[in-house]
This record gives sequence, C-alpha cells and structure tokens, in this order.
Amino acid sequence: MTMSSKSSILSYLTTHLIGPNDKDSLSFASAPDKQSRLCRAWLLKEFSNHPDHKDAGLLVDRNATTTTNKFLRAALEEARTDFEDISNLWSIFCPTAEAASKDPKGMTDTLKERRRLFAISYPACGLTDPSTELLLTTNALVSPPLDPDSSLIPVDLRREARRILAMPQSFWYDHPVPLDASPEENEILYGLKKLDEALKLECDMGQLRPNAKIDLAISVSVTHEGMEQLAADYVRNLICTHLELKHLRVFLFDEIRCQQMIETLCPGDDAASSVFGVNGAYGRHYSFLKTLLLFWQQTVNPNASFTFKIDLDQVFDQTALLSFTGQTALQHLMNPAWGGSARDHAGREVDLGMLAGGLVNEDDATAGLFVPDVQRPSGVQTKKNFSSNRLFCPQWPQAVSTEAEIMQTEAGSQRIHVTGGTTGITAQALQRWRPFTPSFINRAEDQAYTLSAIEGNAYLSHLHANGLIMRHDKMTFAGRSIAHAAPAKAIGNIERLMLFSRYAALHPLGFEWIRNHCWPFTSCFIHPQAKTLAALIFLIDGSSAGGRFVDEGAPRLIKCMEFCENDMEARLEWERRGWDNIYEALSAKRYLKASLTRIINSAAAGHPV
Repeated sequence: MTMSSKSSILSYLTTHLIGPNDKDSLSFASAPDKQSRLCRAWLLKEFSNHPDHKDAGLLVDRNATTTTNKFLRAALEEARTDFEDISNLWSIFCPTAEAASKDPKGMTDTLKERRRLFAISYPACGLTDPSTELLLTTNALVSPPLDPDSSLIPVDLRREARRILAMPQSFWYDHPVPLDASPEENEILYGLKKLDEALKLECDMGQLRPNAKIDLAISVSVTHEGMEQLAADYVRNLICTHLELKHLRVFLFDEIRCQQMIETLCPGDDAASSVFGVNGAYGRHYSFLKTLLLFWQQTVNPNASFTFKIDLDQVFDQTALLSFTGQTALQHLMNPAWGGSARDHAGREVDLGMLAGGLVNEDDATAGLFVPDVQRPSGVQTKKNFSSNRLFCPQWPQAVSTEAEIMQTEAGSQRIHVTGGTTGITAQALQRWRPFTPSFINRAEDQAYTLSAIEGNAYLSHLHANGLIMRHDKMTFAGRSIAHAAPAKAIGNIERLMLFSRYAALHPLGFEWIRNHCWPFTSCFIHPQAKTLAALIFLIDGSSAGGRFVDEGAPRLIKCMEFCENDMEARLEWERRGWDNIYEALSAKRYLKASLTRIINSAAAGHPV
C-alpha cells in the first residue's frame, strides 16, 4: 500500500511491518501473557487480514484505562508520517542502519576521515607517574537480594535487606550486584581482584614502584532509596572479608557521603546538591566520578591530575596487551597526547582532555584484542524475527562504528562513540569546560558527557587510545543479574531515544548540528519523531516480551515523555547552574579544606589514610 498524504502511523505501518509469516507469532493464542496480548491488539486492530483482528479492537477498548494504553494513545494517535515509496522502514526511523547495511565500507571510510586529527599539540605536563598523578574510579551498583532467604547475605545485613526488599524500586541498572550474590558471581569482588592483579604486573615490570598503591574511588549506587548505608556496609564487608588488595587504596562514596561533601563545598545550594551524587540515572554517578578528580587534587593528593574510569566487569588482560600491543595498561594510559589539542576534519579546535579505550568480549579474546564487541546483525535478527529491529536497528551503525572507531589500530584519532568503562579526563579539561552528563540520562551517559562541552569552533573530545582494550567478562559471573535486569535495560534504551532527542533540540547549537556531530551511532538515538518511534518500539517488542517489560515500562515511558515535553528545559538550566556553582566553588576554594578532607578520608575502605 502506498499513500498520497500523511496518515495515521499504525494505519500504514502494519503493511510494511507485518508479513504473512508473522500471523502465528502475533496471534493471541501464542501470546505469553495479557500484557503481550494488549500490545498485539494494537497492531492487529490495524491488520484486517488477521484472524484476531476483530477481537483486537475489543481488547484495546476494554483496556482503555491501563497505563499501557494511556502511553500508546498519547504517543501515537496524533502521529503522522509518509510511507509512500518506502521499501525499508529504516529510511524513516533509523537512516544510519540503512546506510551501514547498504555500504559498510563507505561508512567506515567516512568515519575514519571524520575522526582523523590534524596538527596535534602535546600537553606541557602529560601523565608520567600513575602512582601519584592518576585517580582510578569505578561504580558498584547494588540491589536487594534476589532470594531474601539466601545464606549468602551477610548475617548482620539480613534483617535490613529483607526490609528493603519490600520497598518499591527507585532506579534501574543493567546488572546490579544483588546482596545474595555468591563470591563467584560477584562483579565487585571479581573486578577489584583482577585490577589488583593487573597493577601487580605493572610493579613487576617497573611501571610502578614495588609497593605502590593507586587510589580507587568507588561510587556505590542503589536500586532502592533507603539502602545506601546497607550497600556501603555490604561493599566494605566484601573487601575486608574476601580480598587482600596490595596495590589499591579503595574509597567508597554512597549518596549519604556525597551529600556531606556537597554541603561542605556549597552549603545550602539546592542546585548543587541535586546534581552531585551517585543515586539515580547513570548520568549522575558518571559526572560525580569525573568531577571527583578536582576534589582529590585539593584534599587527598595535590599531584592527581588524571582520572580513568573502569567498569568492574572489565579487566586489563596484561598478557594479551603485551602480546598484541607491546605495552601494559598503564603504558597505554601514559599516552603523550592525552591532555593536548588538535584540529578536526573541519578545522575546529579539539580539546583532547579525555581518553577512551575499547572492549573485547571474553569469548572473542582468544582470537586477539582487536575483535569488535558488537557484531553486525544477521538477516534473521533484522528481518525474519518479528521485532523492532525491522523498524529501528542501532546495532548496525554501532557495529560499524565499533569496527572503524573503537577498533582503530592507528594513533591520531578522536572518539565520539565511547564506552563508559574505559574513559578518562584531565583536571585541566574539567576546569576549562565544566562538563557534566544531565542526571536524567540513564543510557549512554558517556556519550552525553561531552555534549555539555561544545562551542561553535571548539569542543572537548576523547583521544583514541589505540590498543587500550579491556576484556569484557560480564557473562562469566553476572548471568543471573543480567537476565533479571534485561526488561529494565530494554526500557532504558527506549527512554534514551526521547531523552537524547530532546536534549539535542535544546542544545544551543541546535538539533541538526548535534545529530551530525554524533553521527553515526549516537545520532540514531537523536530522532525528530522520537516519541512516536519510542512508542512503536515499545509496542512491537512488548508484543513478544509482555510481562515486566510492559508493566514496568509503560509508567516509566509516560514519565519520561512528560518530562521531555514539559520539564527538561528548566531542569537543564537548573543542572547547569548546579555544576557551575560546584566548579566555581572548587576553583575559588570556598570551603573548609579540613572538613572536606575529613569526609573524603572517612570513605577509606579497610585501610588507614
């Protein structure tokens, strides 16, 4: 079917989206639950050739007051688009997927050209002594036990854990560590142990002094408000009971301690206290961990000028790094261009105050370091299986961008597409740009970060650390947690569409400039019809997933949609004010140093300061 004028989305979408082979997979009889049937009903009421067509309209009407229906009506009933002469829905809803699938080599060549740097200037003082100049950071995400009766919950925490379990969830993360995680499946233990082992090799090879220790700050974020102290006690218990760290000094920062810090720095400043902390969307703790370097420099260690964030499900495989690159992890971090500047392909100034590495999946690591951790999708994934991939397939541009940008083996490039577990920043860049990720950004917080640090002819960016590849081991130990969090993660990706699109529209440089800057991967989440696309993805994937995906997703998406339309602009102004106040207070040193130092030192976990 073609159309000569703009009409209702669902009236025409089903013609392009649903084929004869999809009838069985969309039938009410094969639906796993009532949530799935309701999503199917929205599609089938527009698909007159399906046996359940008539019942579909009745089902939608009977469920008029459900949260799912309220969200879909608000997002879809006024949506219009033109499907005439459209053979591939990606051309409307995910143009970079269409471009990547048709000509991956062309996209690769263009990417490499756009990321190439010219006239690179090196910083006056680069990273040369990691033991004194580097602050490592990471984040621990903690949730109530999956089994409240588990014997794995520390005895002195069991009563409080049971109380928290009865409370509503406040925040959602990809794979938080449940309080009943066994030592073998505990990401916190795994990551700290592997990091300490990696630093031992640095000592053995002379990159660090034999008994050197590097400071590691851990943000402790929780899924349920009210479990902050419980989570901090749990992480401290893990470290003291199960680990004997030789080369790390660990500090734990939960929301309670963060608020003590900000009240000391900016007393009575509601804007500053609202943005500074570790609970909430990923963007909040991401910004905290970056800015913490300036606190460190002014209290704990005046020589600290660089910080690098890792994720605890990622490890520095030193044997592989030496074998394939000839350098250790710290040698890669001591990149002489980190903190310098350059010109991009359009002649604009690029501040290289950030540094970014890459990832290789553990299953692929035997083949080498330079194996993309995102694979190009197959035809089964995008066409045969009925899913939102037929409409919106970010895996295509992500795969090509990973191959061309993250896996680039040559030096002299910048990075726009980054992974948050392998990024660093200098104190100088923090002071110059005052960057932050808005606290409402819950996915791709790493890619949102530099959007706050762009002027017309200059911007903050990541230097590509070619060869700095961390091994991603999450499937080794976190399978149970990943499976439990999967529906929430999928909803987070839909929220990402609406949040990034509205954020780009509010940017001083404008929607199209930001979308072009973030091309090709992040740009597919910046869409002029983001609300409509978000609803369609939810509807299509909800027809298969049902359950928690629909029940928990609909209220989250309504809240996100209303926030984008009504509140984001004011919130952004508030957050910029809060961060400006924080950076200004740090720059002017308007605080009681002894008080702030005492709070930070009290975060030490299991070792004297």
